[in-house]
Amino acid sequence: MTISLAAFRSWQPSKYLLLVLNLLLQAILLAEAFSELLGKPGRYLLSNLYDGAKNYYTFQAYVQQPWENGLRWFGMMNYPYGDYIFYTDNTPILALLVRLWSHYIFDLRPHALDVYHGLLLCGFLVSTLLLTLILRRFVRYWGLITVFAVALPWLNPQVSRLLVGHLNLSYSWVLLVAIWGLLNVYERAQAGRSVGKWIAGLVAVYVLTGFIHLYYLPLLAALTGGFFAWWLLPRQQWRKRPALTAAGAALTLAPMVVGVAIIRLIDGYYALRSKGASGFNYDPWKLQFSALFRSPEYNKVDFWLEPSAQPTYESVAYLGAFALFGATLLAGWWLWNAADRAAGWQAWKSAPAWPFTRLLLGTALISLLMSVGTTYALDEGKYVINNYLNILFYVEKVSSAVTQFRVLARFSWAFFWAVNLLCVFGLDYWLGRSTWAGRWVVAAGLVAMVLLDTRDAVKHYAFTVPNVLTNPEFTPEVNNLLYSIKPEEYQAILPIPYFHVGTEDLDITLDDYDRVSMYAYQMSLRTNLPMMASKMSRTPPEHLVALRDIFTPQGPPAALRTTLRQAGKPILVLVDTSFYDGSDPAISQLTTKPRVREILDAGADFATRNQLTLVAQTGSLRLYQWNI
Repeated sequence: MTISLAAFRSWQPSKYLLLVLNLLLQAILLAEAFSELLGKPGRYLLSNLYDGAKNYYTFQAYVQQPWENGLRWFGMMNYPYGDYIFYTDNTPILALLVRLWSHYIFDLRPHALDVYHGLLLCGFLVSTLLLTLILRRFVRYWGLITVFAVALPWLNPQVSRLLVGHLNLSYSWVLLVAIWGLLNVYERAQAGRSVGKWIAGLVAVYVLTGFIHLYYLPLLAALTGGFFAWWLLPRQQWRKRPALTAAGAALTLAPMVVGVAIIRLIDGYYALRSKGASGFNYDPWKLQFSALFRSPEYNKVDFWLEPSAQPTYESVAYLGAFALFGATLLAGWWLWNAADRAAGWQAWKSAPAWPFTRLLLGTALISLLMSVGTTYALDEGKYVINNYLNILFYVEKVSSAVTQFRVLARFSWAFFWAVNLLCVFGLDYWLGRSTWAGRWVVAAGLVAMVLLDTRDAVKHYAFTVPNVLTNPEFTPEVNNLLYSIKPEEYQAILPIPYFHVGTEDLDITLDDYDRVSMYAYQMSLRTNLPMMASKMSRTPPEHLVALRDIFTPQGPPAALRTTLRQAGKPILVLVDTSFYDGSDPAISQLTTKPRVREILDAGADFATRNQLTLVAQTGSLRLYQWNI
C-alpha cells in the first residue's frame, strides 16, 4: 500500500482515535518533564518555599490529622482555634476525597503528596481532552488539533503557578470546561434545542471548581456573564429570548451564590472574618499590559516587540509566539493588501468559527479590563485613570467583599484562550480557503514557533526540589530533635519567631521567616501536633490578636490561657536562634511596623521570661517545654 503526503494530510481520524492520540502525546510530555516527580515518590516537590511549602503542608496535614477532627475542620494551624477547610488553600475538595479514601478504602496518608502530584498532572490531560473537543468543532486539519491540544496546556499563564507554589491555581481545564460548555450551550440554543441540562451541569461543575480554589468562581462568573452579555444584549435579544436570558443569569450568578451559601452555612467563624481585604488594586497584583508581549526568560523565541523587564509572577500573561507572530503577519497583510481587506473580512465573518469566537473574544476583553484594576497609574503614579469599563469599579462601591479577590491579574487568563483559539481557527480557515502555495510554509513556521515554545516550557517545568516536608532524609535537624520527645505528651507546637499570616489585614500580619516556618511544618507533620502559628487565608483577626498576646508582658488572654490549660498537656516551643543572633543582617529589615516588630523581637527571651524547660537542641534550633 502506498502512503502519500496528500493521503496523510486528508486522513481524518475519528474523534475517539484523535482523543487517544492527543492524550498519549500529552502523557509522554508529562513523563518527560516530571520523570523525577513520578518515578521517585516521596523524594521531590514542585516548590518547597513560601506559599508552595505552605500549600503542600496544609494538604498533607489535613489528610493525616486525627479523624475526630471531621471533614470540614482543619485543626493543624491556628491552634487552639483551628479553622475550616475552605480557608486552607489546600485544594479542599481533593484533600477531602483523599482523606475519605484513606479512612474507608486504602490508607494514602503516607503518600498524600504523591497523590496530589498525580491530581495536578492529570489537569494537563483534562485540558488536552477539552481542547480536542473544542478544536474539532471548527478545525479541519487534525494535525493542528493535535499540536495545539497538546501544546497550549503548557503555554497558558496558569501553568506558571506550579513553580510559584499556587498549585491549585494551575488547573487550566477550569476555564476550558467553561468555554466548552458555553460552546455547547450556544450551538444548542442557536439550533432551537433545550439548554437546561447543560446549564444545570455547568452550574454544578462551577460550584465544585470553587472548592478547588475560590478564585475560580469570579473568574467563571466574568467569563460566563460577559459571554451572555455579548450574545444577548445586541438588538435586545435578552427581551426576545427570556428563557435563554434566565439561563445565562443562572449560570453566571448561581455558582457564586451556591458556593458562598455552602461556606456560610458551614463556617462558624464567618461573623468574625474581615469583610474586605488589603491589597485590592495593589500594582504588582494587577495585570501589567506589557506582560501580554513579554516572553519568559527560558523561551528561545522572543517576540519582536518586548518590554525589557519581566512582569511580576502574578502578571504572567504571555500570549505566545504563535499568536503574536501570527497577528503580526495578519496586520502586515492587512496594511499591504487594501483591495482585499473587505473581501477577506466578509469571508472570515462567514466562517463557521466566527460567531462563537467573536463572543468569546468579547468576553475575554471584559475580563482583560477587569485584570488591570479599577484604577491604573501612569507616569510613575503622577496620573491615575479611573477604569469605568471595569465592572468591579461599581461592585466595590456596593460591597467591600469584592476586595477579597484582590489579585486582579488572574482575570486575564481567559484572554489567552480567546486569542489563541481565534488564531488556530483563523489559521485553519485560511489554509482551507486560500490557493496560495506558500501558505503551507507560513503555517509550518507558525506551528514551529508553538512547538519551540512548548519544548522550552517542558524543559522549564522539568524542575523539582527535595521533599523537605515529609521525607526524613531531608530533615536532619528535626530528626535530631524528635529523638528527645514523645509527641503524645504535648498538645501543640509554638514556633518562634512567631508568624500568623492570612487575616487580610496587612498592618497586623506577622509574616513568616521561611526557614522557621519550614521547621515548624516538618515538626508538625512528623508529630501530627497542631501549630499555634498560622498561614492560611481570611483567618479571623481576633485569633491573631489573642495569640500574639502570648508574647506581651501580660501573657495570653484569660480565655486562651484557660483553653490551653484544659488540654492538660504542655506545649512544645520551637525556637530558631539564628533569627536573633545577628548572623543574617537582612532579618532586621523584615518589617518596620512597630507592633509586628515588637512581637517578633519578644521571641528572643521568651524561654527565659517564661522559665521554659530545654528539651532538645541541634544547631540553631532549641526545643522547649512550656507548662501553661
